[in-house]
Amino acid sequence: MNNYLCRVGVSNKVRLLITLFCILLFPKLLYAQDAKIIKGVVVDSSNDMPLPGVNVYIVGTTIGTITNFDGAYSIEVPVDKTELRFKYIGYIEKTISIGTKAEINISLNEDVKQLEEIVVVGYGTQERAKVTGAIATVDSELITSTPVYTADQALQGRATGVSVTNNGSPGSDPIVQIRGVMGTSGNNPLIVVDGIIVQGLGDLNPSDIETMSVLKDASTTAIYGAQGANGVVVVTTKKGKSGDIKIDVDGYRGVQSVQKQNDVMSRDDYIAYSKMWGNAAEGRLEDPKYADISKYNTNWQDEIFQQGIIENYNIGLSGGGENTNYRISGNYMNQEGVLKNTGIERFMFRANSNYTKGRLKVAQTFSVSSTEKKPEQTSAGRSALEHAIKMPPYLTVYNASNLGGYQGTDIQLDGQDAENPVRVLEHTEISNRRVNLMGTLSAEVELFQGFSIKGQGGIDYFNYTNDLFSPAYDDGSALARPSRSLIEKGYGSHAMMTLIGQANYSRQFGKHNVNAVLVAERIEKKNMNAGTSSFNEITNEIKNTTNTDLTGGSFEVGYGKLGYLGRVNYDYDGKYLFAASYRRDASSRFGVNNRWAGFYSLSLGWNVLDEAFIPETNWMSQLKLRGSYGSVGNDNIGDYRYSASIVSGNHRYVFGGANGVYQAFGTTAGNLPNPDLKWETTYMTNVGVDLGFFEDRLTLSAEYYKNESNDLLINVRQVSSIGGVNATQAKNAGSAQVSGFEFNLGVKNQEKALQWAVNMNISTMQNRVNDLGGETLFEGYYENNGSILRSVEGEPLRHFYGYQTVGIFRSWEEIYTSPIQTSNTAPGDIKFRDISGPDGVPDGVIDHHDRTIIGNPTPDVVFGLNMDFNYKNFDLNIFFNGTYGNEIYNTTRWYLEGGQRFFNANPMMLNAWTPENPDSDVPRLNESGDNLRTSDRFVEDGSYIRLKNVTLGYTLPKNVLSKYISRCRFYVSGQNLFTITNYSGLDPEVGAAAASGNNPAETGIDRGNYPTPVTIIGGLQLNF
Repeated sequence: MNNYLCRVGVSNKVRLLITLFCILLFPKLLYAQDAKIIKGVVVDSSNDMPLPGVNVYIVGTTIGTITNFDGAYSIEVPVDKTELRFKYIGYIEKTISIGTKAEINISLNEDVKQLEEIVVVGYGTQERAKVTGAIATVDSELITSTPVYTADQALQGRATGVSVTNNGSPGSDPIVQIRGVMGTSGNNPLIVVDGIIVQGLGDLNPSDIETMSVLKDASTTAIYGAQGANGVVVVTTKKGKSGDIKIDVDGYRGVQSVQKQNDVMSRDDYIAYSKMWGNAAEGRLEDPKYADISKYNTNWQDEIFQQGIIENYNIGLSGGGENTNYRISGNYMNQEGVLKNTGIERFMFRANSNYTKGRLKVAQTFSVSSTEKKPEQTSAGRSALEHAIKMPPYLTVYNASNLGGYQGTDIQLDGQDAENPVRVLEHTEISNRRVNLMGTLSAEVELFQGFSIKGQGGIDYFNYTNDLFSPAYDDGSALARPSRSLIEKGYGSHAMMTLIGQANYSRQFGKHNVNAVLVAERIEKKNMNAGTSSFNEITNEIKNTTNTDLTGGSFEVGYGKLGYLGRVNYDYDGKYLFAASYRRDASSRFGVNNRWAGFYSLSLGWNVLDEAFIPETNWMSQLKLRGSYGSVGNDNIGDYRYSASIVSGNHRYVFGGANGVYQAFGTTAGNLPNPDLKWETTYMTNVGVDLGFFEDRLTLSAEYYKNESNDLLINVRQVSSIGGVNATQAKNAGSAQVSGFEFNLGVKNQEKALQWAVNMNISTMQNRVNDLGGETLFEGYYENNGSILRSVEGEPLRHFYGYQTVGIFRSWEEIYTSPIQTSNTAPGDIKFRDISGPDGVPDGVIDHHDRTIIGNPTPDVVFGLNMDFNYKNFDLNIFFNGTYGNEIYNTTRWYLEGGQRFFNANPMMLNAWTPENPDSDVPRLNESGDNLRTSDRFVEDGSYIRLKNVTLGYTLPKNVLSKYISRCRFYVSGQNLFTITNYSGLDPEVGAAAASGNNPAETGIDRGNYPTPVTIIGGLQLNF
């Protein structure tokens, strides 16, 4: 070019300007005559399948390209450059000398370590080294190391900052809390499966899960905006891989049992106890007419508990070709509960597939499950266990002379009204059936290098039928139905549809790496329920509803949410990390005044060891500092709460006239409207550090978090003059916060014959109510002058609230010289502390002003310890979990040691205070119930350490296997083998009791809860 310019007489200055102009417009002219084209294909070394999206760089330049969907690439290389570098996430990087080659085809090997460091985040994945937020990951190996029946259980003790409380009853979802309790309107985390929000994990087979990521701070949850305030659990299910067909089969079978019972009186002690109540059971014991049924010594807890069989079987089929891969799986699970006539039977099927063609990628997931549950039965607000510990031991379980074949109590003969718990459990036929369909369909196309668009739709649908049939019976009790059977039927459905449009941009500019995501998301949900109840007075053979006392009703609610969001991740050379997101959401649960709200997050990270000024060292392999701040939203207040409602039913207006008085049914105001109801917003702060030593043989992660929820969504009780019984108004009132530390320590040695890895996680959490707008919230139903739970400004959320005890009155003189208790107080009664009066100082009178904090059900510390050992063909997993610093309100002791009514009781009650036994520490028998006021008498330390799992496995050597079998492993496993605790109840892991309607707000109140069983199983795993 320069020679040509000289020939035409162009000056040197003009020639220079033209040259610069050509360089700017046509940079390839610089080396157009001194470069060559290199082409090739990149494949996976394990199956020779092409790898799309591989980054191909010219070493020593910023010039690069990526492979297409066929794994092919083409790049123009200057002649003075001698090497190409191939880089792909999940594979070992490779550098190739060019030499004289014009075609370079290579194969890449999977980097197992790197694959472990790819984490799933909202709407995508990210390298662990570049994560700036708080994420805990549980992979498929950990999930399947302990046989679990629901995916939620796999998180217990495995993920820092996650508290999982099992409810014991088969098929009951555990209570999952991420970083403690933050608000009053519900604390369930958001569940996302394969990119789509679903209602829970109960319809997901744990064996189908590839990874579970727990998103805990604003940097990771704000992108979910409206429902991220309680954390997010992101689940990715297993996909197939291209190559030969693989078949995986595993199954186990075992037994479950309860190892502990409440201490109650035997027959002879109970008869002696009857005399302390003035021969309360004299009618039954003295009349020869009942000699045949009152001569037993029945252990009612033995009668309601059983050894339950549990079995679980899985089969998976996976494979693929050049453009497709697939995985199909099936599951069958059957669990008999340790409580009679409880259990669950479940069938599951899943099919996942992926298809690629050129720049187009289509993915699909689909699952269907059918579940039948037999839930725990209650009667008269009492659990079966409560009835069992109260029943007279001198009665028999069965009586063939009675209609239905059971024997019950008679209030006149036995002096009490506990019900036969075996009848409660067995006589009623109950079945809850549910069919769930869950699926996603997505299509993604790469428009140009680094930029793609994706559309995804998903549905989570289930319908259910609940059938209850209780034949007529007469066991001699007051609740007998000798002439009518009870029939109840319920029907319902739930449908939630999600539509997502997404644009992704990812490019590398030298050492600058940028990833951006734009998303529009719409969610529509609809719930429907209908139910009927009636009696049949003719026969026990018909199980359909009749017109006899027929009642029924139905409801239908809808919910919609619309959101727009954006996120940018940036890093410079993997060293300096930055992420930001913003989301704007609208929810149908708020009126037009405040339907929309925005949520944001900012986070920074610094991989310090990548700095040039840090000297290279063999002992430190990782040092990353990170921090984030942002906001997330919560709309969990129920549907239509911003609008007014009316109620009808038990509202009557009384008229008087010439023909007498009559009543007319009417309607009245229900909940008051609040058009200004708005989002509850949680502001999250997180600071963390990640350390690695000796090539990550020793790792430590530590972080501090603080979450503050403002504009709490609460239901404020209204005055009765409004007209509705227990009418409320939804309001935004006050704020609450939770803060704490999280530590995760890992140590491993994988280089010797004995390979082992130990991981320990510890999480602390402290919550506090900052403001409730002057309101005080009470929860937990009333028992003798007070609810059990209270939330008030300046104190922990949902703490136990009651009286403090200071011993037993020994004399009338002590009563006269002490604060006034009640008019019934006598020697032998409990003495309560005088804490405060109306003016805030002790006033010499025990009343509601003297109630105070008596315990906290929220643990200070939640921890887990997991240990894996491998030696030759043997493997061993030992797993502990537990809590520290939480209390339990033990209402079972309230029943067994209350001394208010004549029921079976703890043998200690034989030593109750009497004038002849004045030195006893056991309160006197007192029918007034004053000794049963909600107090610290029934609050116990709920801390525990539990051996959650021990699994020992043996894998057969390959040389003894058929050529069709690639792996065969046998194992035995024990769960919940022992528990170290000071708690006197059956199980310190107290979730939501059936007697409370499975209300998660009552976690920590033991109302005769279903205990967690000890499980022993044996299993087999086969891979073909």
